[in-house]
Amino acid sequence: MSVLSRKRAAEAEAEAAETRERAQQLAWAIVMARAAVPRAKAAGMAARDGVRSAATWTAPRVNQARVWTAPRIERSGLAIKDTIAPKVYETLMATARRVDVTAPRPDDAAPRRRWPQVVAATGMLVAAGAAVAVVLRRRKSDPEPAEAVTGPQAAQDGQLGADADGSGAEGNVSRQSPVT
Repeated sequence: MSVLSRKRAAEAEAEAAETRERAQQLAWAIVMARAAVPRAKAAGMAARDGVRSAATWTAPRVNQARVWTAPRIERSGLAIKDTIAPKVYETLMATARRVDVTAPRPDDAAPRRRWPQVVAATGMLVAAGAAVAVVLRRRKSDPEPAEAVTGPQAAQDGQLGADADGSGAEGNVSRQSPVT
């Protein structure tokens, strides 16, 4: 083998070794990144749980501090009322009202729901519509209007409810169609 061939073979081996080393470094970085993902998720979940527990621990204590502070601010305002200026008094009283945490009234605690009223109004509209439909259907199925029976001819005869055969109202019942 010639010197040139040996030199090229050595260079190729050196390049292959460098390439292998870079590939191993990249593979190691990928392995480390894959191993870090579950740890990062666990850390994020632990942080979220910690924040939640801190919020649940803090909320009642903040309200207790506000309940403790509001009367003291109000008393300070009353003490200053006559000695300093009415404007300071008004400012402190307004601040006390804003800081004070009052228990919600029972009627404010539950949100008002409007849907029962809407359902009741809709039911009433449906019932009114059904009543109108029944009245219109009865009028439509009646073959002769009411004023034909009470017209001038019937008034002259003196027979307001009777037919020509003298059967009266019983004959009208048999001619009417049943209401469905």
